Amino acid sequence: MARIDFSDRMRLAAKRAGGFGRRASVHVVRSSLDHWRHKLSPGRPLVIVPQELRAADPSFWPEVEEGHFGLNGAFAELDGQTPFRVLPPNVTWARELHGFAWLRHLEAAGVPSAEAAARRYLADWLDLRWTGRDVAAEPAVRARRIISWISHAPLLLDGACEAAFDRFAHALSRDVRRLAANWRKAPDDQGRLLVATALVFARLAIEGADRQLPSALDRLDAGISRQILTDGGHISRNPAVLVELLLDWLPLKSCLEARRIEPSTGLIQAIYRINAMLRFLRHSDGAIARFNGMGVGDPASLATLLAYDDGPVPPFDIAPSSRYARISRESLTIIADVGAPPPLTASTTAHAGCLSIEASAGGELLFCNAGAPTSADAAWRAVARATASHSTVCLGEISSSRLVRHAGLEAKLGAVPLQLPAHVTAEVSTVDGDCVLKASHDGYLERLGLIHHRMLRLNSDGTALNGRDRLETKGGQGRLKRDVPFALHFHLHPESKCFPQAEGEGMAARQSLVIQLPDGQRWLFAASAMPVSVEESLFFAGSSGPRASLQIVVRGATGGITEITWSLTRLNPPKRSD
Repeated sequence: MARIDFSDRMRLAAKRAGGFGRRASVHVVRSSLDHWRHKLSPGRPLVIVPQELRAADPSFWPEVEEGHFGLNGAFAELDGQTPFRVLPPNVTWARELHGFAWLRHLEAAGVPSAEAAARRYLADWLDLRWTGRDVAAEPAVRARRIISWISHAPLLLDGACEAAFDRFAHALSRDVRRLAANWRKAPDDQGRLLVATALVFARLAIEGADRQLPSALDRLDAGISRQILTDGGHISRNPAVLVELLLDWLPLKSCLEARRIEPSTGLIQAIYRINAMLRFLRHSDGAIARFNGMGVGDPASLATLLAYDDGPVPPFDIAPSSRYARISRESLTIIADVGAPPPLTASTTAHAGCLSIEASAGGELLFCNAGAPTSADAAWRAVARATASHSTVCLGEISSSRLVRHAGLEAKLGAVPLQLPAHVTAEVSTVDGDCVLKASHDGYLERLGLIHHRMLRLNSDGTALNGRDRLETKGGQGRLKRDVPFALHFHLHPESKCFPQAEGEGMAARQSLVIQLPDGQRWLFAASAMPVSVEESLFFAGSSGPRASLQIVVRGATGGITEITWSLTRLNPPKRSD
């Protein structure tokens, strides 16, 4: 009987595994792989290949054919070379390149030329001996490369000769050994979780490596215990981290089950809690609220993750550990940041957006934050993190959080951390059928002597939101030595329109504005006894880079106690689909 070679086994396993459905699947090679070409090292065949859940970009391969290699919003011109021989546009692009997660785009292209390019690029990487130097040796990059190589082994090894297979096998084994020896060099953040995840994948995928599996699982469980909060949030309060973790952990869970190894309680509970938190932070348009580092989201990947567990939104109004609030009535949902910044070492992606809100109605965004830019637009990060880029009050043209400038700390963390506010309060109640959120923060107390209080009242049918932002000195007494200017920002999505209320239809034109959403919804915004203006803004959370948008701004000055009342009212009745 003729033997089936490695690549054929992988393809057959892929067909058996099928699509994702309600649970992640894996490609399993069920029998021992024979002869030299199936061995990653003597006696160690590859026995399992995890399913790739990250969505593929259909435009990636056509752009590569044109000579443009784009990763994370940045492009490099190939000029007939492989991407490993061109000058990286930035360090994040280089990390993405050496992590090989882009293999999914070439595999999804489904054409021989793309598959051949994947193998050619791998061969060139091996020729250049990248594995021990530069960004390619960083623990998180090495971890991503291990996962990517294992996940796309059928693509990389299809038709491989003995020499090519041996080179791949030795490089993968070397990466696993070095990562296992140097995992402590990874900062104790999501990168450390990625390293632990990669080592578990390696112990599962390479036959005979099971004896190292218990320690790898213990290391992953320890990281989960330190970094995943009881409500499913991450210690950084960055929702983007949760998405990335699930994209790895769902296939990992299925790999464990395929090898008949019971996933740990810590991993199972973390997956369940993270799914719940993502539902809590998800708007009706499918996007995750843009808080604390959340930028461009992939709706397809997110939908895949939530399909794993399509349960209801968690029953709490305020996430007890992550400190986000959610109030919702009918089709109108408000999500607010009501927490202090994370610990200093976990705050490098945090934003100064305390008490900022995002609002969605019937599948469209009403108010949003500017979001986090991609690495290609890293020059905008400081602007994106500022309070003025969030839908909340900004005092004295400074942010409610303070950047901690310390050369040693920045070098260790790789970015600038922030601190303040020190004290944030929040509570949700029901009053006459309306949902009421009250919150406050002291981020400006030390520098400007003021505390910000915010109250939001959402009516029972989701057609009206009344707000009150109160600025006052500690204890509500005394007057400041000089007035402090304030600006109350409400950022709009780039596709929304905003114009003054026509004369004779309501309040004075300078005090009321109509927001028109892409689906035809019209909402009236008004501020009592305060001038309201429409100003230019920027939306950073777009795949094509920063986009021009609009914002509603209420400006004034406070001498100690000032109250800004505003309202948002739907002008046209909701459709049934809302």
